[in-house]
Amino acid sequence: MDMKRILFFVVLLCVVTAQYSYSQDKQKKSEIIAAAVANKMLQKNLVMVMTGIISDYGRLALDGSTVRLIDNKFTCDLPYRGSSRINTYGSQDGNIKATNVEVDVKSEYNEKKKFYRLNFTFAGDNDNELYDVSLKVFTNGKVIMNIGSTKRSAVDYQGGLYVEY
Repeated sequence: MDMKRILFFVVLLCVVTAQYSYSQDKQKKSEIIAAAVANKMLQKNLVMVMTGIISDYGRLALDGSTVRLIDNKFTCDLPYRGSSRINTYGSQDGNIKATNVEVDVKSEYNEKKKFYRLNFTFAGDNDNELYDVSLKVFTNGKVIMNIGSTKRSAVDYQGGLYVEY
């Protein structure tokens, strides 16, 4: 074989090896995230960073609002973009707010779609409005949270799981 063919095969071997290594690293990272999600779900200690709102009024980027569910206490301060069914007097802030509110979390795992679903209800800080929450935490770290109430239209928030060490 001439030198060009040998060099070509060496370069090809390097590229294939690098691709395989990248694929293995990506898979390991995915497995680490899945293990962290499962661990957090068992403890029910979650810190989520919400990155967007999806509602009937379109998508809206968030600045990384944080939502916490730690030891069955829920904390959030999320902007609301939707329609309200009543006028709320005395409150100028339409955000959905809760600070360390005790919640009774019901959880289940969807094996087929690889996500945990948590359902709970909480009373908001501002006007004691009751909110129903359905939270999907996927094993890849993606989070989708639906919040609805009898006084407002439901809205979805999306983001990712942040694991605190």
